[in-house]
Amino acid sequence: MNKKHSLLVVSLVFVFVMMSMVSAVKPITSVQTTEGYVLDPTQKDYIMTGADHEFELHVYNESNGYPITSGVTCTIHIYNKNGKYLWEASDNTVSHNFDYSFNVNGTNFTQRGEYEAKFTCNNSVAGLGGGSQLTFLVNDYGEELTDANASMFNHSMIFLMILFILALVGLFMVENYIGKFALYWVCHLLFIVGTFSMWQFNWGYTISYLGMAGFWKILFYVSTIAVVPMIFLSMAWIFYIHAFNEHFQKLVDKGNDTETAFKMANKKSGGWFNGR
Repeated sequence: MNKKHSLLVVSLVFVFVMMSMVSAVKPITSVQTTEGYVLDPTQKDYIMTGADHEFELHVYNESNGYPITSGVTCTIHIYNKNGKYLWEASDNTVSHNFDYSFNVNGTNFTQRGEYEAKFTCNNSVAGLGGGSQLTFLVNDYGEELTDANASMFNHSMIFLMILFILALVGLFMVENYIGKFALYWVCHLLFIVGTFSMWQFNWGYTISYLGMAGFWKILFYVSTIAVVPMIFLSMAWIFYIHAFNEHFQKLVDKGNDTETAFKMANKKSGGWFNGR
């Protein structure tokens, strides 16, 4: 297998590397009692990394379902994925008609992963209380990777991959130097777009392992930084091709046949991928 074919195979294998992640959230669980209070926190499946968040809680009488809007003190406790205690607060005054609210600062959600919120409410006079807990996930997007989002991303990446493959194949097949120049930059720009998309997708939805996100991030920065030297190399290459063609034409005008003129013009250096 020659050098061109080897590079083409490696490139095709590389662009097929893709990664998807789907996570599940545990349901709300409550302390079961025959009397006391039922606690109903709003379900928070996903929270954005580093973002402030308000938790709300409704309290009902266990025996008749009547909403409790006074006389109780409710407390929230937040724990991270390692079970480490992070934050707590209490509220004994409802807002929004029925809500006991807890405003949690985003500094408590700096790490990705699974968190747990435990709620307790009690009325010391009546000797009644209740408890509940919910589990939620923290990632950079603050939302779940749904089938619709995953499908849309996969289709977009397949489209980019098809364009990249077509441009890459054309790069090896087209002989005209202007065509090679244009196709190279199409490949380069598509590579930048693809690596950026993979980096953002993995980084935004991942809740644990970030190795692949870091991998695509490095490739994105390398390919982006490479634009600057490649601009100068492209300019130098265009100048060389222009000078080569000009020298070739002068040799032909002097009476040399095209084969001899080409050998003489190409004597000191070769063209890029045999470009003419």
